Amino acid sequence: MDKQQKRMRSRTEKIVLAFVFVVFMLYTISLMVPFVWSFFSSLKTNDEYFEKVFAWPRDWLFSNYLRAFKEFRVSGVSFWGMFGNSLWLTVMGTFISIMVTSMTAYTIAKYDFRGNRFIYQLAIFIMVIPIVGNLPAQYKLVMDLGIDNPVGILLMYTGGFGMNFIILHGAYRSISWNYAEAAFIDGASDWTVYWRIMLPQAMPSLIALAILGAIGIWNDYMTPFLYLKSTPTLALGIYQFDISQQYRSNIPIYYCGVLMSMLPILILFCCMQKTIMTNTVAGALKG
Repeated sequence: MDKQQKRMRSRTEKIVLAFVFVVFMLYTISLMVPFVWSFFSSLKTNDEYFEKVFAWPRDWLFSNYLRAFKEFRVSGVSFWGMFGNSLWLTVMGTFISIMVTSMTAYTIAKYDFRGNRFIYQLAIFIMVIPIVGNLPAQYKLVMDLGIDNPVGILLMYTGGFGMNFIILHGAYRSISWNYAEAAFIDGASDWTVYWRIMLPQAMPSLIALAILGAIGIWNDYMTPFLYLKSTPTLALGIYQFDISQQYRSNIPIYYCGVLMSMLPILILFCCMQKTIMTNTVAGALKG
């Protein structure tokens, strides 16, 4: 009887696993279809695209990608100019955001002071407030302070809270304070303990969060749309180029720009996906 039950259970598990596999395979295909279609559309002429939207390209015009570098232009800024704007904003914004959040999480996790618990609970409460509800007040504040420029906008990444704070708080809580006590005995300062002992041990979580943060900033078009219209990033450039197609049609070039803009982030994610999944989950669970 036990053997028969085991056989039935094994057969049931195989059926369930096969069903789950099919569902996820169909879901994966549904995600890939738009990108494949965009790639084929980018190899057509403009007339060919409107003539048969879902047809194969008659001539595989890879030269469209070379044309995109010249014709993909927004507000007088070329593709390479927008790429440079995206690059510096992503690098600087990610570095500032991660470092400020790291220092905030470390202070709350390792130092006992009045209001410590309140700040932690406040950080969680802030995450509940809808982002859209904060946008009008944030926009007015930025305009009143006159920081709607490439340098001033980096101040927006100095919040120190959010989901990254929760994950890093858990990561620092899991690190033994004995390392710090030993360093204090040797004459190390609080900054030395953080920079040379605690930060390296939390580096896996920091790297994973930095990658996710970089992807988010690279794809963000709302912040440049509101505050950096004169220095558009690729995300904003694609948005504005799409709007301009209402007046002059150049759809294949648009798809070339979309695919080229997502290529750096796609490569980064494919290379670092194991690091992201391992360290973000581990950091959250340790808390």
